[in-house]
Amino acid sequence: MLKTLLKIRWKGLLYNMFARRRGKKNSGKGMMILFAFLLLYLVAAFGLMFGFMFYSMYEPFNAIDMGWLYYSLAAVLSTMLCFIGSVFFTQTMLFDAKDNELLLSLPIKPATIIGSRILLLLLINYGYSLLIMAACGVVRCFVAPVTALDVVRYVLCCLLLPLLPSTLSCIVGGLIALIISRLRNKNLFSLLLSLVFLGAYFAVCFNMQDYIEKMVKNGAAIGEAIQKALPPFYAMGLAMQNGDWLQLLIFALWCIVPFALVFLLLSRTFIRIATSKRGQKKVKYEAKAMHASSVRWSGTCKELRRLVNSSAYMLNGCLGSILSVAVAVLTLFKGEGILQTLANVYAGGADVSAFAMPMACIIECFTLSMSILSAPSISLEGKNIWLLQSMPMTAADVLMPKVYMHLIITVPASLLSSLMYALALPMGTLDIVLIFLVPLLITVTMALLGVVVNLRWPRFDYTNETMVVKQSASSTWAR
Repeated sequence: MLKTLLKIRWKGLLYNMFARRRGKKNSGKGMMILFAFLLLYLVAAFGLMFGFMFYSMYEPFNAIDMGWLYYSLAAVLSTMLCFIGSVFFTQTMLFDAKDNELLLSLPIKPATIIGSRILLLLLINYGYSLLIMAACGVVRCFVAPVTALDVVRYVLCCLLLPLLPSTLSCIVGGLIALIISRLRNKNLFSLLLSLVFLGAYFAVCFNMQDYIEKMVKNGAAIGEAIQKALPPFYAMGLAMQNGDWLQLLIFALWCIVPFALVFLLLSRTFIRIATSKRGQKKVKYEAKAMHASSVRWSGTCKELRRLVNSSAYMLNGCLGSILSVAVAVLTLFKGEGILQTLANVYAGGADVSAFAMPMACIIECFTLSMSILSAPSISLEGKNIWLLQSMPMTAADVLMPKVYMHLIITVPASLLSSLMYALALPMGTLDIVLIFLVPLLITVTMALLGVVVNLRWPRFDYTNETMVVKQSASSTWAR
């Protein structure tokens, strides 16, 4: 039964991304090919980004005889990325899935249900971990010779490492589910918590160069702190640096034992948590005067209400706007320094002093393009799409509110970011015009493109809206 459930969940995940539309015989294969190319591009982009980072780390640590810290930091970054990428997915998949009642009504043990979901979570975390650990391993092979046993130990560590963030995601996801079940404003809590996690991760990545310099200067103290506070990563670092199989065994126990205990705990408490429905918001009718409004404005208000009532939609759809404003505010206070930091992370340390304005414009356009509000908006209509189709409205009256909703969120972010850059960086008149105009054009293009792409690849048969927002074809192509 465990194998069957895992197969069903995996097929559901693939179906949500690659299933062909009716009447399109070859669209499924075509989508898989296009997604494969897109996946290769993402792996190459992130691989280069982390590769530059690890290349700057190895020699300084090795020079002070702390090469184990190179592997430990890679493991820490991998764990952080896996945790942030999966914690809310874990909370939704384990405790708030729509098929909980159906599965519990069948003669299936809770341990089997939990097992299938945790294994799928583990597969997802292997994908996240591969982005970092593959770059770490390739750089290590490039800068110094390795032996066959080194490769074996590293592969074992890479296989064991995702167990740690999976365990942490299950624990935190359970706590979030318990807290949310007692709150009225669940979406705001989820959004704020997600932003805190993402902010912490980006803060670590953007300041990694400074952290590396401080670690080199205070190597002994940092090593002692990691040994006391993060013993699993310390054991992994020693196992890789010194070829210590005992430390590898200790690292394996740190990964396997907590994972097994959490699985056992979730299996025994799954029914109680999954069937808990406390804190439901009660709606009380209040008689108010009604006001007429245009069709498109009414549709726009409906789209905004859907956005506000979905934490997953808000986080994934508005993340680009939030990042755009955040980077611009940092630039206002730190000047070109923050742009140089981004160049160190993403462009291999290229000097941005000669082209600060183009760099700022590129960063703003890139972050704003990450806002995918309109891309899943048609799919989110779900089974109620027939209501819109049956109303006496034109296609433009149905689709344009989704564009307007996108623009209402992203245009203010674009203008505010451009204003911050104009105040922070030396610019001429033409530069100021371009820093305002180009991001606005990108914003309008992304709003229209999202609707067009979603019309081409809609998905209405989803079990959870997170799948549409994060994993559907339209959202992926819009990114």
